[in-house]
Amino acid sequence: MTASRLKTPFPIYLLIIALPFLILYWLVPFWSSLSIGNDYQSYGIQNQMELLFSIKTGSFPLYSPGYSLGHSSIALTWSQIFHPLSYLSSIMPGYWSGKALYWNTFWRLFSLGLTQLVLFIFLRKINLNTIFAFLLSLITVYNLRMLDMFRYSVTLEAYTAFLLLCAAIGWYWIYPSRLTGPLGIIISTYLLIVSGHPQMMYYGLLGSGLFLIIAPFFLSDMLPDRRIDFKDALKFWGKSGFLLTTGILLSAVYILPFYFDFYISNAGRVGSSYEWSLGGDTQSLFGVLSNFFIPFLSDVHGAFGGSSIILLAALLPVLRWFRVRIPRSVWIIWGIVLILFLYMLGQRTPAHRWAWEYLPLMSAFRNPGKISMIMPVFLMMILAWIIKKDGPLFSLKSLSAKLPPYSLLALIALVLIPLFALIFYIFRPPLGYLPPVVINKIPFGILLFIIGSGVVSLVLLVLCGASHRLSRIAGIFLCLATVLQISALLRYGTFIEPAKEQPTFEQMQAQKKEKLDYRYHDLPGMQTSAVITQLEHSFMEPFTGKIFTRIIPVQNQDDAYNRMARERLPQELFIEGYDPEKAKAVTRGAEDMKEGSVKLVYSSFNRMQFNVNSQAPAFFGFAYPFTGQWRAWVNGEKAHVYRANGAAHAVEIPEGDSLVEFRYWSNAFFLGMLISCATLALIGVFACFRRLNGLARITGIIFVLIISAGLFTLWRHSLYTGDNLETEYSRTYSPPAKTRNLAYGKKTSGYSLPSSSNLQRHGSRAVDGDTGPGSGFTLKPSDEKGLIIDLNRNEEIKKIVLYGKIKTLPLITLSQDGNQWYKIAPLISEGENYTGVLRIVPDEPLIARFVKVKASGSELGVDEVEVYSSGHEK
Repeated sequence: MTASRLKTPFPIYLLIIALPFLILYWLVPFWSSLSIGNDYQSYGIQNQMELLFSIKTGSFPLYSPGYSLGHSSIALTWSQIFHPLSYLSSIMPGYWSGKALYWNTFWRLFSLGLTQLVLFIFLRKINLNTIFAFLLSLITVYNLRMLDMFRYSVTLEAYTAFLLLCAAIGWYWIYPSRLTGPLGIIISTYLLIVSGHPQMMYYGLLGSGLFLIIAPFFLSDMLPDRRIDFKDALKFWGKSGFLLTTGILLSAVYILPFYFDFYISNAGRVGSSYEWSLGGDTQSLFGVLSNFFIPFLSDVHGAFGGSSIILLAALLPVLRWFRVRIPRSVWIIWGIVLILFLYMLGQRTPAHRWAWEYLPLMSAFRNPGKISMIMPVFLMMILAWIIKKDGPLFSLKSLSAKLPPYSLLALIALVLIPLFALIFYIFRPPLGYLPPVVINKIPFGILLFIIGSGVVSLVLLVLCGASHRLSRIAGIFLCLATVLQISALLRYGTFIEPAKEQPTFEQMQAQKKEKLDYRYHDLPGMQTSAVITQLEHSFMEPFTGKIFTRIIPVQNQDDAYNRMARERLPQELFIEGYDPEKAKAVTRGAEDMKEGSVKLVYSSFNRMQFNVNSQAPAFFGFAYPFTGQWRAWVNGEKAHVYRANGAAHAVEIPEGDSLVEFRYWSNAFFLGMLISCATLALIGVFACFRRLNGLARITGIIFVLIISAGLFTLWRHSLYTGDNLETEYSRTYSPPAKTRNLAYGKKTSGYSLPSSSNLQRHGSRAVDGDTGPGSGFTLKPSDEKGLIIDLNRNEEIKKIVLYGKIKTLPLITLSQDGNQWYKIAPLISEGENYTGVLRIVPDEPLIARFVKVKASGSELGVDEVEVYSSGHEK
């Protein structure tokens, strides 16, 4: 017998699908007012709605304006733009009316039920009975690892896809001639890769690879009639590897842009230190061990505990003391679990350090505890073998019972759990950074219930093996006790907050009309090297489109930064690779120019059109960070795009009216979509040849080719033909002022961002020329260093003008060397309202190189700081 042929009652399937809505009852959308807190209600759903908004308005987004100060849309990887869950949610009623998160939660709960159902069917196929198949699939899906994956939203899709992929690999080994296995491997691989979280995708592929290697031997041990040798295993690995590769090719539309448009240019995560990868060193030995004994004591970043039954898998070596022969495949699986355990401990063992140094891409990941996402499936395999192991271990004659291995291990676990609790009570060893017991202040009665229901489940497991007559009823109560334990644990296992509604479509439309920008916090560390380099030397141009009349050719980017640091005017453009003689001609020709205007007439994520009027030939600057992927047309003719002012774009414009258009293009997106659609076509053609004949086959092939080609054509057409978002932007040209603002474009320091995910509030915003309300950042009295502006050399200072939200007078100090500082007494015109503009005029001119601004008494909103060396009408 190769696999179980026993039929499972259909109501069991319905129960499994409904189970997540029972176990996570407090999370059920439209019924409960609660939701998971922390990251769940922020990054993922915000990323998703941002890009789906562009799609809903007719344009597939290649670019995301404002995200990390401007980035490829693939940087919003948590959007899951290529995952079906995003689109299933978006077509549901109410998604665009504030209920977006509700529908995401609903489909995630449904996916948990579907995943358990697939695992349940797989376990039945390897001859586990209904009760144990239900039990093992339950504890594999529902645990603290799943809950923490839920907290990060998109990581849950990586978790479920990983479990589905392992089940598909196992199914393919059992039924190699059926189409279900190959398609399952391809689809699950695709879902894993496009899940949206690269670290969890990587771990999922790593775990799937380990499962693939051991699966033939493990399943052969579980199904004795299916013996296998190395040659058969090699053939299985080759076929499965081909199917995995096909799934990877199908997801090329995600992989290629992520690598070429994000990974190789990333400066916030790639190439970080080993200390950074530890993520604050959140794990402890006792905390990780707690997963097996008392799960609410384990840090959420590495938690994988749930049911007390998983302790049996850890106790596997004990069976050797009772002369139980353990197959080599099961020993290898136990060894994998041990290595994962050591890896989770971070710097406490060499396992994590070795992986960080020698495994590709590992150095870009944080929090070693997160690798525990692949732990449950290997624990499931060990438990499946323990339960399946035939024959009693020994007899308890006084009780007329014969104990199988799982009952014996359950007895041992019943002794160890109280002992572990006693050790914790006496010695109070350090736990991890954020265990559930700290996050939620779990009531003592709930703690006792969680531990008690775990003990009851172990007692019932003993009875299942000790008495054949009671095994069925004990098994039913065992499942019930396990559900209750897991439900209570998950209810208090993570951050919980009231569910929040998301912006409506109309609100997002209004936001985009006001400014085409990303309105939320970015994920930390997502910035390109172009942005980071620019902020280290200068500022990001705040004006989307702008006319420049003073053209200064430079050799390269470093030359531009050096020259801008010395002296810079708002009308100056430091342009790379431009002919010096032409630069002089443009500058002379526009020397007397007094007027000019810029108006944005078409806006979308990938395309911007400006009507520009210039009294003389000049340059038009486009502020988005320079990556070499923006193409430009002036009056319908292709124009050369120069890098200017360090990280902006510039094109030549003629005298008079011009229509300037910029379009974002990505070779990686184009090639990725082409490969994905071609792979989809090949999969469809293969399926038609396998399942259809005659006219039906030909019709199916034609249909598949039309769908694949149509999908690519529709995607390509949508890039630049979407609705006009009608973003309001206009700017008039201002000729150079008589008195130069010494602070413009100078390097800033001191002020530190509260988070690297909010570079929109970088200190350089104080010297970028934008005096608009809210265009800067906020200094708090606790910011000891304040904002420091380096004028590059000692200057004679006669006036300082501060724009912002000013409640109390700030503290302004000057220095010639950056070490010794002295205050200046501001003179404010009588009756002047300085809540928006504060003019500071010393009694006599002062010599200084550094200007420091600090909040005093209350928060100080800083929009712009201007420094002048002589009288200036302002």
